[in-house]
Amino acid sequence: MAVAYVHRAKGVRGEVKAEPLTHDLGRFDRLTEVVVQKSGRPERAFRLASWRVEQPGVLLKFDGVDTPEEARELLVGGYVTVAPEEVPPLPPGSYYEFDLIGCQVEDEYGSILGRVAEVHHLPTTDAYLVVGERGEFLVPAIGDFVVMVDVARKKLLVRGVGELLDVASEK
Repeated sequence: MAVAYVHRAKGVRGEVKAEPLTHDLGRFDRLTEVVVQKSGRPERAFRLASWRVEQPGVLLKFDGVDTPEEARELLVGGYVTVAPEEVPPLPPGSYYEFDLIGCQVEDEYGSILGRVAEVHHLPTTDAYLVVGERGEFLVPAIGDFVVMVDVARKKLLVRGVGELLDVASEK
């Protein structure tokens, strides 16, 4: 689970400017061990030494990263992640993206439509990209379409998506 995206090095001590990907900045107080995932590089564990708010975003300092060159090489362009068991519970009716990805999507008649491949964050609402035998289509993440979410069973029940499937199959 990503909690921040590292944009750039800042200063001469190896600090980095990052965009928080969490609604609760206080969770940085509870972090110690994190993993940085950076494209083209193996995942690497770091200890978060300190952090502070610096608008817009946060400034992070990791043990063992002491120069801007090390910060650019090891951290910039990477996601700061935590293990799923360190993710705080959400209120009822809210879900983490990693809980939804891979869920089987069925309609109200029991037909399997596909699996959730991605979650798109659109201006008015989130939408689930469903990929199945009949193609790809988006299901708005609202109660009019999503009847039930059971992340334990990796299943979503949807209704009223017939028009979406007809449009997808015409492409």
